[in-house]
Amino acid sequence: MSKYKDKVIWITGASSGIGEALALEFAKKEARLILSARREDELKRVAALTKLPDLDIMILPFDLSDTSKASGLAAQVMNKFGRIDILINNGDKVSAKKQ
Repeated sequence: MSKYKDKVIWITGASSGIGEALALEFAKKEARLILSARREDELKRVAALTKLPDLDIMILPFDLSDTSKASGLAAQVMNKFGRIDILINNGDKVSAKKQ
């Protein structure tokens, strides 16, 4: 059994690159995932690639340049999973408006 099985892991920057790769690897190890990034459509794509059931994955769009919403988002995670075991803060703080 994997040491990550049923662990709740929140990954920021999960829509591409390292964050996407981490999501796919943790999904193989049967972790429960929260995927965050600015681009919801890309998060949905990554979520589909994980092949995790809806009970084990959460898409939570989040722009790290606006931290005013962080506590509300954490509350949503707690409502669904009851805890966060690991936070991987892989996202960047570049605002979508600056791209």
